[in-house]
Amino acid sequence: MKHDGFKITYSGLIAGFVSEGFLGGLFMSPPVQNILYNPDWQSKIFLELTPTRDIFSSVAGIVVLSIVHSWLFTVFQKSIPGKTWFKQGLYWGFTIWIMYWVFQEWFIYHTLLQEPILLNLVELSILLIGSFIEGLIISKFLYKKPEAVLNP
Repeated sequence: MKHDGFKITYSGLIAGFVSEGFLGGLFMSPPVQNILYNPDWQSKIFLELTPTRDIFSSVAGIVVLSIVHSWLFTVFQKSIPGKTWFKQGLYWGFTIWIMYWVFQEWFIYHTLLQEPILLNLVELSILLIGSFIEGLIISKFLYKKPEAVLNP
């Protein structure tokens, strides 16, 4: 399966910008902010450190990482379950979520910043939707139908 670097790059950029735009809008919404930044529920260290993060660098890094996700999709597509771009996109989004976001939520937010597990689960449910969006966009651009196998 051959894909050119340009197609992989623009697929990743589009997937990254759209999914990060969705996630940014949701995480910045008042209902989600009220849950995640409630001092009665959230850890003190989380409340002290997260306002100081560099949002631009974080988002830029994740958008660039989406290019890597696009490239990896082309590498692994033949082994990704699903016979349509949609099913493969959902599976790929789940793969991104389980390998990136779950790891990050556990090792950074839960163990390092001491965020309560219930708030981790709130974030992970939102991040799963964003990962599905990313996986679907990547698959829509890069999916190739399986080649028919002829029996000799």
